[in-house]
Amino acid sequence: MNIGIIGTGWVTGLHLDAIKLIDAAQVVAIAGRNEARAKELAQPLGAKTYTDPLSMLRAESLDAVFILLPPHLHGDLERACSEHVKGVLVEKPISQSLETAHAVNESFQRAGTIVSVGYMNRYRQSVQRIRELFSQAGNEGILAHGWWTTQMPPPLWWRTFDHSGGQFVEQCTHLVDICRYTMGDVEEVSAYSSRGYMKEVAHFSVDDAMVVNARFASGALATFSTGCFPLGGHPESPNGGIGLNLSSRNNRIVLTGWGFEGTVHSEEETRESIPVDENIFYVQNKAFLDAVSQESPAGILSSYEDGMKTLATTLAANDSARNQKGRPVKVAF
Repeated sequence: MNIGIIGTGWVTGLHLDAIKLIDAAQVVAIAGRNEARAKELAQPLGAKTYTDPLSMLRAESLDAVFILLPPHLHGDLERACSEHVKGVLVEKPISQSLETAHAVNESFQRAGTIVSVGYMNRYRQSVQRIRELFSQAGNEGILAHGWWTTQMPPPLWWRTFDHSGGQFVEQCTHLVDICRYTMGDVEEVSAYSSRGYMKEVAHFSVDDAMVVNARFASGALATFSTGCFPLGGHPESPNGGIGLNLSSRNNRIVLTGWGFEGTVHSEEETRESIPVDENIFYVQNKAFLDAVSQESPAGILSSYEDGMKTLATTLAANDSARNQKGRPVKVAF
C-alpha cells in the first residue's frame, strides 16, 4: 500500500513511526511547505518530497493519503485527494469552518472515499470501556467534567484564532469527542472566555482560558475548562493538566493525562485500572489502512461526519463565548 503524507509538523512524526510498524504499508512521498523538514522525514524512508501536495497527488500512484495540517489549511486538499486516492485520514480538527467541512464531505461522498478522522482516543482501551459501560441499560452517562490546562503550543498558527480556532477547537476537541462518543451528541452549549493575560506573546489572538457547559440530547450534562496560560505544568495534576471524569448511576470513570489512562470506580467501591495504550497511532492507523485495503469503513471509529459533529460543538462554544456573551447556542450540524 503506497501512502502519501501532507504536512510536516510534530504529529507527522507520530504517524510515520506508527506506519513503519504496519505490514505492507509504505510511505512513498511527503509533501510540505517546509522543504528541509520534509526531506528530514523522508530520507530514512526513501520517500520522495514535494513542496506542492497537488504535484504529489498527480505524480504518485497512491492508495491512501494522511492530511496532517493546521485547521485553516483544510478544504481544497481534501477535495483533491477525493479525486486521486481511495482513502484519506484527516487529522483533527477537520477545519475551523463548518461550511468548509460540509463541502469536503460532499466531495468524499461523491467519490466514495474511505475517510478516517484522527480522533485516536476513540481506539483507547479506556474509552472503549466507557462506551461499553454506558451502553448498558440504566447505566447511561449522566455527567462529565473535562479539563485541558497546559502550556501554549509553540507553532505560530496555533496562537492565531482565525487559523486554529483556539484551544477548545484545536486541543479540547479530544475531550468533547470522547464525551460525544460515549454519551451521545451535544444539543446546546454556553461558554465564557477570557483574554488579556498573555501580554508577552506576539500576535496572540486566541483565548487565554475558557469554560463551557454542554447539554446532550439525552439530557446528560458536561462542563469543560481549558487554558493555555500556564508557564509550567498544571499545579494540581502530574499528568500535564489533562483529564476527564465521566459518571453514570453505577460507575465513575477517571481519565488522566495525554494517554487517558483510565480507572473505573463502581458502586461497590471496587476499582478497575485500564492501562495506557503504548502506540495509539498504530492502532488508529492500522484500522484505517485495513479499511482502505478491504474497501470497507467498518473498522473506522471516527468518520468524517463524526468529525463534523465534534467541530460543530466546539465552534458553537466559540460563538457563545465570543459573540453571544455566554448565552446558550444550539449545536447546528
